[in-house]
Amino acid sequence: MSALSNIRWWHRNISKRGFAINGAVTAYPDLIVMTEKGKVLLVETKGDHLKNDESKEKAEIGSTWAAKASQLGRVYKYFMVYETKKLEYVGAYSHESFMEIVRGL
Repeated sequence: MSALSNIRWWHRNISKRGFAINGAVTAYPDLIVMTEKGKVLLVETKGDHLKNDESKEKAEIGSTWAAKASQLGRVYKYFMVYETKKLEYVGAYSHESFMEIVRGL
């Protein structure tokens, strides 16, 4: 992702010490990314074996947060990215589909 021409910068978020989205469970995105157009992407990476209810809940919380935060004027996006799986819930993407989306941002 860092090699894409539309990425201005990215930052590794430190789990349990950095930025967090609080909800029924707390989500600590792994990466915070800024695009050249000023969109902020919160990215949580997951191995395919980590498909569970907590991951689903974090993806939903992250997507809800991004939608509400975007109402303040800047565009925020939340992505839970799995190696190969595209799960059937909001905010979850396979690595391939995530990269396709980011190229278009």
